[in-house]
Amino acid sequence: MIKVESLTVEREGNTVIRDISLSWHKGEKIALLGPNGAGKTTLALALSGIIVPESGYIYIDSQPISDYSLTDLRKKIGIVFQDPETQFVTTDVSREIAFGLSNIESDPDEIFRRVDYIIEKLNLFDLINRDTSNLSGGEKQLVAMSSIYAMSPDYIVFDEVTSFLDRRSRERIYKLWEDTPSGLLIITQNFEEIKWADRVILLENGKISFESEADTLLKKNIIHTPEAVFRTLLDENKDFIPEYQQILEILG
Repeated sequence: MIKVESLTVEREGNTVIRDISLSWHKGEKIALLGPNGAGKTTLALALSGIIVPESGYIYIDSQPISDYSLTDLRKKIGIVFQDPETQFVTTDVSREIAFGLSNIESDPDEIFRRVDYIIEKLNLFDLINRDTSNLSGGEKQLVAMSSIYAMSPDYIVFDEVTSFLDRRSRERIYKLWEDTPSGLLIITQNFEEIKWADRVILLENGKISFESEADTLLKKNIIHTPEAVFRTLLDENKDFIPEYQQILEILG
């Protein structure tokens, strides 16, 4: 479990995260929502050990994050950014996927095995011989994700990774979220992506202003997913739809 206690983070002289406390359990998927400037990325960077907070504590499996070496920390938690190019270090797809893994794994055979597994798992065969600079936005994001997945961390942060992707690319990423055993922190402004989460947290002005189980929000139609919108339209027009009851039964 990742446990955050009374965390405060400043950036460029401004307090961005204000006395936050939260828990993130192994295997749990959390959707972190909030407007621009709410502190979502800053929180992600602190959780990943990339920036150091002014005060408060972060524990990963009961151990302070400051006690981890960089190598051991990357085995625990990885982060995928909105712009995948910021984390690319090579121009070759296979080498890019292997790069992070090679920093935590010394056995070449194991590195090759895990890279091959990731390529097959995500069906990246059409990308492996291409230059990363020639990939589409969605393809670059998949490669960036693959390099993190190859390290098999217990927790992964996705920082608005679907923001600029087309529907097909988003669907491939959603499939990845569905299949992974890792805990996920999905930072997003897309309400549709709440359905992949177990829990929803709303961050505003550097503080948690709302927290709920995702199922509760979806069942009460508080979050307008496509199904919720359809149900609303259906209810509003039920007097004009002869098959209203049958449609309702199909929806369940």
